[in-house]
Amino acid sequence: MAWAALAPATFALPAHAEWTFVDVTEDAGVDFTHAWTDPGNDDIARQWRGIAGGVAAGDYDRDGWLDLYVVGGDLNPNLLFRNLHDGTFEERGLQAGVATHPVFGAGPVFADIDGDVWLDIVVGGVEGSAPVVYRNRHDGTFENVSAAAGLDHGMPQLSVALADFDADGVLEMAATHWLEKRLTLWDNDGDGHFSDISEDAGVDALEIYSFTPIFSDITGNGRLDLLVASDFGTSELFFNDGSGGFFPSADPDITDENGMGAVVADLDNDLDFDWFVTSIWDPNGIPEANWGVTGNRYYENLGGGNFADATEVAGLRQGYWGWGACAADFNNDGRLDVFHVNGFGLALASEFHDDPARLFVQQPDGTFLEQAAALGVADTGQGRGVVCFDYDRDGDADIFIANNDGPSRLFRNDGGNAGSYLSVRLRGEGANSQAIGARVYATVGASTQVREIRAGSNFESSDPSLAHFGLGSADRVDLLRVVWPNQEEALYHDVATRRSITLQQAGAVVPMLGHWGSAPAFGLFLAGGMLALARLRNRSKP
Repeated sequence: MAWAALAPATFALPAHAEWTFVDVTEDAGVDFTHAWTDPGNDDIARQWRGIAGGVAAGDYDRDGWLDLYVVGGDLNPNLLFRNLHDGTFEERGLQAGVATHPVFGAGPVFADIDGDVWLDIVVGGVEGSAPVVYRNRHDGTFENVSAAAGLDHGMPQLSVALADFDADGVLEMAATHWLEKRLTLWDNDGDGHFSDISEDAGVDALEIYSFTPIFSDITGNGRLDLLVASDFGTSELFFNDGSGGFFPSADPDITDENGMGAVVADLDNDLDFDWFVTSIWDPNGIPEANWGVTGNRYYENLGGGNFADATEVAGLRQGYWGWGACAADFNNDGRLDVFHVNGFGLALASEFHDDPARLFVQQPDGTFLEQAAALGVADTGQGRGVVCFDYDRDGDADIFIANNDGPSRLFRNDGGNAGSYLSVRLRGEGANSQAIGARVYATVGASTQVREIRAGSNFESSDPSLAHFGLGSADRVDLLRVVWPNQEEALYHDVATRRSITLQQAGAVVPMLGHWGSAPAFGLFLAGGMLALARLRNRSKP
């Protein structure tokens, strides 16, 4: 179906107060500055340091509230912000054992790499800083297990994504390395020990300036493909061959000039996953150095692994020097919006020293309207990483920006929750406890939306691994359908909205651990793995 002819699903929104974002960085207790001791002594060092940074969101202590892990630069330690459930955070990095310092860190992600249900942390590095792996000790602290993890590959590492792409039940990893012109794939033995399988998996065949890897079932065949936003015209889609390897698509419609950040999501509500890539839009139209000027790309999924460039008609091109991006339904109207951060500090790039973040709000006709300034999120820092997450659990997506060599920003979404919503967290069986790679479908009347559960990457950053649906005025979801990573399916009928729930795969084992005694809003598990959720009824499995 041609994109221009598609009318995305829409939901009526109730009358509500003005929708806006409010900078609550200081009030929430997450005010800190990413900084370097010096900018570097040559052009290459300055570029690596000018790029590195990032943030990850996840519930590391399993209390039902989303926490943050933020890279600090080599001047400041990395920070772990624990959510205090009242709109504020406390910094626990030193106490938790994750305040790595001094390092040139990049691209953190929360993921359960050893299959024990608790979220571990993986952090990349540049300028000689090796990747760091922290294993969750289940008591609010972490153990540095980097040596045993086996990820010290001798290359700078910017972003990672994890998924069970070979269907062996554990999370493998993709990592990006930019100027090394490499993408690497890593096999996991199930206990968080990794080995490089890049050559055997077929991703060594191409030289790509890789930035942002994302695993997604692009073709709808139940296998996770790999999309890599990459610099200097080398972005690539790798198809999963079904035997643990990948092969490149060589799609001529993938034309972004400087692919950096990316989003893979069903932006047009046609139940397949599209690919948005941030690239450089130069307002003066003149490339002062080795960059393009034609802006972002929106690749519409036509099915069968084929894309069409729908950027211009969608209105998503003009993003300045884009980096990390995320897709979220910020006003819960049933249409995904796109946010991305911007900036580059080299002297030649003066027009990008203060370029604003961009918020593209999807309209009823499927086009996007840029409204960052109007909604209060046009931050002009050197944005690199970003997460979109509901930190205050009020039903709408807030925004945290990790700026490079500058202060962070937390923007609270006020009024986005006038529309109804449903947030879904999954508990998978076996080592893939977050059910990474699962798809969740929510049907209201004749309209269906889909989300895919992922771990990384928004470029050097990672949203929480859950599915959030904006539902307008709907007070029920008629059918909630889960396709688990092993392609088993479960159906849940007549599900109440305006809440967060946890759904458990049959056979999943969830230990009854201390933090769960307070009955978090994401749901409780009873002995034997039974799901206890009020008003969730008539469950069946086909």
